[in-house]
Amino acid sequence: QWQYTTYDVGSADLTWFSSVFFADTRGEGDTVYIFGHGRGADGSAPSQNSDTVLARGSLGDLLEHDWERTEYWTAPGVWSAQPEGLKAVGLPSWETTCNWSEALGRWYSFNIPAFTTDIFLHTAEDITGEWIKTKVFSVPYPFAQSPWISYAAKAHPELARSDRRRDSPGLADGDCELVFSFISNAWVDSSVVTSGNILFAPGGMEFHQRGYWPRFVRVAARMSAETSSRARCIA
Repeated sequence: QWQYTTYDVGSADLTWFSSVFFADTRGEGDTVYIFGHGRGADGSAPSQNSDTVLARGSLGDLLEHDWERTEYWTAPGVWSAQPEGLKAVGLPSWETTCNWSEALGRWYSFNIPAFTTDIFLHTAEDITGEWIKTKVFSVPYPFAQSPWISYAAKAHPELARSDRRRDSPGLADGDCELVFSFISNAWVDSSVVTSGNILFAPGGMEFHQRGYWPRFVRVAARMSAETSSRARCIA
């Protein structure tokens, strides 16, 4: 039998599972940012369509299940001890990552809008925005059609080749490489068929149509003279 504990994370109307990452751009220190979501405008439960809100706290505290010193972003330059009046950061997120790119001089995150097939790169100088989005990829066949849905676009900086390597195939001088993954899963009516029947049907494990399996994409990115991001898929 599984043993578990619960603890207060500020408000029952907020979720904080979407992403946790170091606030320091070098990945040092103890302070982390946390992406969360509040209820929808109609009062519905937090979802991938809810605005992203921001908190910050001590990683050491969080590992000890201590949420007491966590602060919430409520306005430019303003952090509150209470999870009330939170301001949206302007970045869509849901089961994602957010990283700092030294080459771009920007925070960046990837996102697939709910129930769509386009994947966007979002960049910003500050974690609270303004965020600029650039389309970098379209989910390929067969995952771009029903019953498949794609989500959980996540960056993998540990897999990217060194920034601005002139000898890297697909990278022009001045480009940096970003790598992300996404997942495609079967979305079906469980009263009719289970997702398992589709995911594990005969031939379903062949790579070109294997569902619920991470797909990795390489992107060449750079900042333009207009300070907007430009990116293209290279593999």
